[in-house]
Amino acid sequence: MKAVLPLLQAQFDKMCATGKLFTSTISGSKVAELYLQGFGEDPIFRDPESSEHNCNNCKNFLHRYGNIVAVDANMNLMTLYDIENVEDEYKNSFALMAETLRNAPIGGIFVETYDMLYRSLRYETNPTRNQETYILGVPKNVKRYTKEEAEKFGVVKPNEIRTFWHFSVNIPNQFVNFTGNSTESIKGTAKVDYDVFKRAMEEIPTDTLELVRDLINQGSLLDGATHLYKVEAMLKMAKAYKDVPVDKKNTWCWVNSYGFKHARFRSELIGTLCIELAEGRDLNAACQAWNQRVDPVNYMKAKAPITQKQIEEAKKFVEENGYAESFDRRCATIEDIKASDILHLNAGDGTVKKVSVFDSVKATSSRHKRSEFDQVERVTIDKFMKDILPTCTSVEAFLLNTHKGNMVTLTTAATKDSKPIFKWPNNYSWTYNGNLAGKSQIKEEVKKAGGVVDAPFRFSIMWNEDGRDLVDLDAHCVENGGYEIYFSNKCQLSPLKGMLDVDMIRPTGRGVENIFYQSVPDGTFRFFIHNYDGHPHKCSKAELYINGDLYTYNIDKCIYGSEDIVTVTIKNGEAVNIKHSEYLTDSNALSTELYGLNTNEFHKVNLVCLSPNHWDGQFGNKHYFFMLEGCKAPESIRGFHNENLIPELLQHRKVMEVLANTTLVESTDKQLSGLGFNATVHDELVVRLKGTHNRILKIEF
Repeated sequence: MKAVLPLLQAQFDKMCATGKLFTSTISGSKVAELYLQGFGEDPIFRDPESSEHNCNNCKNFLHRYGNIVAVDANMNLMTLYDIENVEDEYKNSFALMAETLRNAPIGGIFVETYDMLYRSLRYETNPTRNQETYILGVPKNVKRYTKEEAEKFGVVKPNEIRTFWHFSVNIPNQFVNFTGNSTESIKGTAKVDYDVFKRAMEEIPTDTLELVRDLINQGSLLDGATHLYKVEAMLKMAKAYKDVPVDKKNTWCWVNSYGFKHARFRSELIGTLCIELAEGRDLNAACQAWNQRVDPVNYMKAKAPITQKQIEEAKKFVEENGYAESFDRRCATIEDIKASDILHLNAGDGTVKKVSVFDSVKATSSRHKRSEFDQVERVTIDKFMKDILPTCTSVEAFLLNTHKGNMVTLTTAATKDSKPIFKWPNNYSWTYNGNLAGKSQIKEEVKKAGGVVDAPFRFSIMWNEDGRDLVDLDAHCVENGGYEIYFSNKCQLSPLKGMLDVDMIRPTGRGVENIFYQSVPDGTFRFFIHNYDGHPHKCSKAELYINGDLYTYNIDKCIYGSEDIVTVTIKNGEAVNIKHSEYLTDSNALSTELYGLNTNEFHKVNLVCLSPNHWDGQFGNKHYFFMLEGCKAPESIRGFHNENLIPELLQHRKVMEVLANTTLVESTDKQLSGLGFNATVHDELVVRLKGTHNRILKIEF
């Protein structure tokens, strides 16, 4: 065996060089049987129970690692025993094992865990996490025979020392898992990846993937662009799969699903659309179903693909009616806007009062906590516009992370005096970053379910956003005294008056649960999510709200037991320590950047105005804009929205929607960007004012 080990290691190195190792459907114990079978009448070594090659160390290696296989570039299986110049003693055994494994299908991936090597197998005395390779098996052992053993066995002498060599190899650390997950769990995940990936290859044709790609590129699928890279990745795989011989397709799927981040494409929302189209669902109906799932509250967005005829008709109408220049749009700046046209505010009494552009020197930046402004004077937006703003020489707005959905940019036609395309008599429009309200989706869902959302201390969770994960997730809170709030302890029985007021069990739609406190009690609170029945699901979300600070968490994996989200320690009503999980995605308590400006700071307001639909009359919902100095959209934006177009153009709304998505306005310097607030949506803004009175106010919308 000693001479075989270097050959075995060289062959194993070739297998490892492929980057992926697998196990056969032939078990390791069967491989061990084949090994001994290859020797025919294996000579007795010491007694009838111990033949020359029947060694426990070798048997244990073959049981655990003997069925490892790899796949070469031609989709042929490689085994540990593909050694041409092996000694004659082992030739039959190696040939038998190799042939059996090569003719059997792959059963799963191979992986060894560090915990197993370190705690159970103990092939090495003190393995560490930073080793380049690890030993699999026991390479050798040395034995000195006693007088009694010599007399018993008859083939050794007293005090004779013999060295025994056994099956073993060194494995690169890339095949050792350090996460703490079990081998069974890791292999199980890979098996699901393979199963879902293989079904996708068999059930989603390349022409379907090409169709979905084209639908995304033409803007017929809401939010489709965020899935385009997945479709393109799967299209590349599907084209390759077509050319794989039938007898090697399973092997190809194992190789290409292993480590492929889109292996479960078929189970995702975009994969559902592909399956529907592949099964023959009407194209328009499939696209409408997609848009319904992605954005149930969308308004006048393209819900079906457009044909070439529709494009030609829309183009002809735009050109013949003089609208072509109007669709060439850019970001508006103060320099190209007439003050007499724009710088007006509704004074509240039917008159129009002119307001200057604020040109005071920007104050020195300073960081603040939102809770610092809880006690400041509150005023309505109407009172602010009518009585306070006209007396100001300087306005600064306090920017929060939660204003992400309020970020807005003013756009206009690149050609001056081009024909208006909107319902109002000017060619100015606006585009928000995300949804108009910019509110927490979880908060809104909890509110819809009847939960308390205005408490000063709240933990909420949400799951099953696409309606496809029938699972029972539960929100839990363990207080520092050990009392636990969850579905069996919902009411205000906790010493600190916490309460679970929304509890859902396997909802068919969006699921939410909510734990809240009417005050902010001192103590330590551990919040976690528990999967009650263990059903698989894609992901879940959570948020913690405390004294005006909001923390959001995206748990982008399936929770099978319990998963800690956040632990917070409160003293004198204030959070003194918060231990976040790895799932923290956003927080308005931590300063970040929006449109090039730091949050949790005051920023100079260059312009206060109403939305363009209220400059020359009143056309639709009113928006209040606070344009900020140095504010710049981080990427190209839409130059117009269908809901604002004149009826003549809306006859071609499908084409207009595609046009808006494919002819974006480039973000430029000196653009008018800042905070926008819809008059019909509850919101608030802290401002610092200078003028007849210097003060800080909280404006309520």
